[in-house]
Amino acid sequence: MTTLAEVAEAARVSTATASLVLSGKSDGRVSAPTAARVRESASRLGYVRDALAGGLRNRKTRTIGVLAERVLSTPYAVDMIDAILTASHELGWSVLLTDSGGDSEQTQAAVRELQSRRVDVIVYAAMYHQQVHVAPELASVAVLNGFADRDDVVGAVPDEVTAAREAVTHLLSLGHRRIGHITHSDESTVAVGLRIRGYRDALAAAGVTHDEALLIRGGNDPRGADESARRMLDREDPPTAVFCYNDGMAAGVYRQAAALGLSIPEDLSVIGFDDLKLISTNLAPQLTTMRLPHYDMADWLTRALIEDKLPAPPRTVSFRCDLIERASTAPPRHAPTTRSAHPHTSGPSGPEQ
Repeated sequence: MTTLAEVAEAARVSTATASLVLSGKSDGRVSAPTAARVRESASRLGYVRDALAGGLRNRKTRTIGVLAERVLSTPYAVDMIDAILTASHELGWSVLLTDSGGDSEQTQAAVRELQSRRVDVIVYAAMYHQQVHVAPELASVAVLNGFADRDDVVGAVPDEVTAAREAVTHLLSLGHRRIGHITHSDESTVAVGLRIRGYRDALAAAGVTHDEALLIRGGNDPRGADESARRMLDREDPPTAVFCYNDGMAAGVYRQAAALGLSIPEDLSVIGFDDLKLISTNLAPQLTTMRLPHYDMADWLTRALIEDKLPAPPRTVSFRCDLIERASTAPPRHAPTTRSAHPHTSGPSGPEQ
């Protein structure tokens, strides 16, 4: 780590002058050009000022830093942050939260801030299941809701494939055989491919021939959801059930089903993904969906970091999603009910990546 003396040498000033500038006490005591030179040298060398008393330099602060990426401003933040705060409190630790907004420069600044506060461990929280860049100099770090671009960093992710398989298996158990899937058109999104795989796996396991025409890709917004749903339902041989990439797309199916005079679940069963309460419990009928394990992932990762119990060697750990049965799924008309029980337990179930 760059020292204050190295910054002073690079800026051609005394250590005392550099300290005044970097501690914000240089006004009226150090000329503006000199202060600017010190700050430029500190930035170039990656200097991180210790924000705590010198006596804490070799002691733990019992603080967990949360480096979020557009998480704190999303509905998904609630469960993840709640779990981190609850677990940390129970273990006697403090939490320092920061959100980079996904901007690389802000992320670097956030990392420096966490280091300056001398947090003991860091949770890198991603907004959705994705690969994230973890700076080489970061240690005692783990990725929540994603996986790192480094092999030595533990990640925690939803088990997307198993969740999609269980969603479709639920529809199959009700007697549906013609099941559509509406998904995101951005195939670079990790969850898209994994959920498609689970959808196809479930059909294959049941001996149902997959009809590629029933796999619809579209925009991940209300307009895209409506367009995809219309393409799915406004055809001569529509499906009797639809598995949706997320609850927002399921809402689009509801809207288009109503426009076509279809009743849910009598004419069409619908199952979503996420269990975003703002949508799933406000649709009529309420939406059957797969619940993302945000709380479970965050709780486990926080405790593992604090208690130094992360998997060794490091790996990405996947967590089960629970099937939340509500009123949007039912047997198709004129089809026998062949329901079967499915266990739903939450917790780490092994590496996915």
